[in-house]
Amino acid sequence: MGEVIRKTASAVEIMADVRRSLANARARGGNWQSLAESRLAALTPLLDTVESRLAAAEAELVPLIAAVHARDDEADRLLGRISDEIWNEVGRPASDPALSILFPNGIAYYAEGTEQGQPDRMDLLAELLEANLHPRLAKEKAKAHAEEIRASAKVLREAVTAAAEPTVRVDLLTRIRRALATNAQTELAGLKRVYRAERFSEADIHTIIPDRPAGTRTPGQPPPAASRAN
Repeated sequence: MGEVIRKTASAVEIMADVRRSLANARARGGNWQSLAESRLAALTPLLDTVESRLAAAEAELVPLIAAVHARDDEADRLLGRISDEIWNEVGRPASDPALSILFPNGIAYYAEGTEQGQPDRMDLLAELLEANLHPRLAKEKAKAHAEEIRASAKVLREAVTAAAEPTVRVDLLTRIRRALATNAQTELAGLKRVYRAERFSEADIHTIIPDRPAGTRTPGQPPPAASRAN
């Protein structure tokens, strides 16, 4: 016995099956078409609208996220360089309580948290440097390091801010697509029940609705591990 695509399938695969089923039914005509139209026709414009908006939002977001990663990498390299320079400037100590205040566990606190919060953490490091906490670090050197860190934090913050709203938009549209796909799968399953009520054979039904036994996927789609979960 054939199976309708599962609700756990990706939204992309579900929507592909809805479109294909409607196209098959329209090509067949008659009661096949009228029943499919009543179940699926209203869904496809919504799916098309959400898909086009999501594609546009993702296209806008991709370079912005790339910029965030690039600025983050630059900031991390700067933090590593300045940490090494300060260590050299204070005499390369094996252990140093004042350095532990500036760099607890090295630069990890500043560099390994979220990209969104890193500019604030870097500004805090700049403040600590300007407070002249290390007795062997020259005030002029500390100030120069703080200025570099603040400048890098500013550039990273600008990149993060630029990506923030597009990220929310992509997330929302992805959730909307998932909700629509769940509804579409319900309608597709309902169409199969209606076809059965019309006494259409299982084999005939699955010439209209793609047969999706467990473990299969839509032709042309990537394997599950590589496909989008939503």
